[in-house]
Amino acid sequence: MCGILGILFHHNHAVPEESKLQETAKLLKHRGPDSYGIHAECGIGLVHTRLSLLDLQSRSNQPFWDVQGRYALVYNGEIYNFKEIRQKMEHRGHRFRTSSDTEVLLQSLITDGVQETLLKLEGMFAFALYDKVEQTFLLARDRFGMKPLFLYETAEIFLFSSEIQAMRPWVSFTPDSLSISSFLYGFGGPTKGHTFFKDIQSLPPGEILTVKVGQSSNSRRYFSMTDFWDQAEADRLNDLKPTMLADELEELMLASVQKQLLVADVPVGALCSGGVDSSLIMAMAAKHHPNLAIFHANIVGQNSEQEAASHLAQHLDLELKTVNVHDHHFIDGMPEVIEHFGHPYYQCPQSIPVRLVSQLVNSHGVKAVLSGEGADECFLGYHWVVPSVRHWRQYTKNFIKNFLQFTGLPLFNKKERHVDIHELMLGLHNRFEVTLDHDEINKHIASTNGTTFNQGAAQSLRLLHNGLRGLLHRNDTMGMAASIESRFPFLDQSVIKYAVNVPYKGKVRFSPFTVDKNHLFFCDKWVLREVAKRYLPPHLSHRPKKPFPVDAYNRMNVSAEFFHTSFISEFFGLSSRQQTYLTDHAPFSQTLKIKLVQLEIWAKLFILNDSKESILNTLQKNISVRKA
Repeated sequence: MCGILGILFHHNHAVPEESKLQETAKLLKHRGPDSYGIHAECGIGLVHTRLSLLDLQSRSNQPFWDVQGRYALVYNGEIYNFKEIRQKMEHRGHRFRTSSDTEVLLQSLITDGVQETLLKLEGMFAFALYDKVEQTFLLARDRFGMKPLFLYETAEIFLFSSEIQAMRPWVSFTPDSLSISSFLYGFGGPTKGHTFFKDIQSLPPGEILTVKVGQSSNSRRYFSMTDFWDQAEADRLNDLKPTMLADELEELMLASVQKQLLVADVPVGALCSGGVDSSLIMAMAAKHHPNLAIFHANIVGQNSEQEAASHLAQHLDLELKTVNVHDHHFIDGMPEVIEHFGHPYYQCPQSIPVRLVSQLVNSHGVKAVLSGEGADECFLGYHWVVPSVRHWRQYTKNFIKNFLQFTGLPLFNKKERHVDIHELMLGLHNRFEVTLDHDEINKHIASTNGTTFNQGAAQSLRLLHNGLRGLLHRNDTMGMAASIESRFPFLDQSVIKYAVNVPYKGKVRFSPFTVDKNHLFFCDKWVLREVAKRYLPPHLSHRPKKPFPVDAYNRMNVSAEFFHTSFISEFFGLSSRQQTYLTDHAPFSQTLKIKLVQLEIWAKLFILNDSKESILNTLQKNISVRKA
């Protein structure tokens, strides 16, 4: 895990200022505290800060150059199958100077080309390959967007970075009106393409971008999430008995956990929420690592999951390391979280606990942790996509539809769905980010022409887009703020391909013994829970899904004084009377109120350049949390 930045001057061939490159390195230091490297030449600058997990020697520091000195790589991520790629290249006569995945990635890009290389990579990455002869950059991002990559482009310069705040020495930040409007109007926030800043983009997952001195950039997609759908694989899985379905998932998960646990020259631990997803990963990891370090964020209150996490630790005979999260943390932590997030984080209210547990991980000398992210998307763990007997009277039509999905029957409406004006306007404000993702999936479904592509596959594919991208951004930014790498065994390509193609009844099953109030008599993540039964006691393997017990935001009182002389007033051109009307009525919508608070903090940090200390002082004076 690392921080990267590169700059290209299209018409000014001066060498980038050393002082600005050094300042950039300082702004990225949390992403790579172990070492940093800078390269500058006429019209080109590169910065890399390194969190050393593989080949800890300085020989693997970046920017990493090939032996001829033509190509340089700045790279953020981990390639879990780099040893297999290296071995094949060695059989073809290639020799390596290091034991890192960085060198393997560089040599593969040079010899095999970008398309072939990217399709064989198993892992997470965002990188830039610089060709000194052609004066070009080639950038790419992993399939899911596990690693961030932001872009700024004008007629004069092209700039890329792991974090927006690292662009400060080079860019004047200007708010993007539509992103702000969309956020307040109901959208969680952009996760690809546009950002909260004008002219700053996020390279979408699965895309390649190239730029040459004096020319505009161009991008293309090398992977789409619908590529995971495989008709032959779906047919094969549909013919398997339930026990065999569980056997296959267990084998895939064991292989994924082993890869992600062992591809490191430093200790790797695990996050423990108390839920079935992270519990299964921990139980599997403990087979390879009997002294596995496990960490838990205990959100103190009536919904605390400390008891479940402790039971798991006792079951695995491991020591649980815990940080207690109190109400005041949700006020005190907002400026720092938003600084690293790059925009308001209302969509990810769990960011504060993730930030604090990452600090705990760092304090114990662990540099990487396994996380259960992705399981709910793969195996349908969200209650709103699972049917429930409780609602059958009110929603008879939908219940029958959902129940038929359990049988695997095709249920796609051939008529085009009507889009109301509210939905259309919200989509327009966020540039149809979610709408176009879903439209692509729907078109792919339609192209199957009556094959067994089922609603379970469609639901998984939809969940693997915007919502997951937001969670991955949370894990990356909050982890890397504490110099901690997050790894996601459920997002291994083999696991995802299995999950997308497994029949609906492998994900959701009618079960008269399931008493989850969110989906009464239906078991979510069925095949995953069947595997978990082999590793965990019943009260953990069948524990209902519970989100992070974060309710402090619902209990926040915000004084009207907080919005006096505010960015929001200036941005929307509000008079004092209009501002008063807004603050008088915003409390009737707690969601809007907290969004306005976070937007104000974001603007003070990035647009007005206020210090975190002064912002925190204002927050503590004007915001309190009612006792539960």
